[in-house]
Amino acid sequence: MSITNHLETAEEAVRQALINALAEGEDQYLTDLFNLLNEVRRLNKKVSNTIRYADNTLDWAKKYSEYNFNLSSDYLNTPDVIKFPTKDDVDLGLD
Repeated sequence: MSITNHLETAEEAVRQALINALAEGEDQYLTDLFNLLNEVRRLNKKVSNTIRYADNTLDWAKKYSEYNFNLSSDYLNTPDVIKFPTKDDVDLGLD
């Protein structure tokens, strides 16, 4: 079981404990349970944002191979595009 799975289980357990404390009127635990829930969520988010080089590299390659970064397009060479003059197109009369 991975760290992420354990943290998700811990988050769910703390959430259930918080719900039970609310239902049973055990107000003395609410602040600690709420702070613990926020801390577990923060840690879970931090762990899930970590890039793991050994985990699921095939899934990563499959996911990002769907994107096409080819910059050729029919719209790049259309006659409606404004053509700005180059130095060869302009006679400055300096000759």
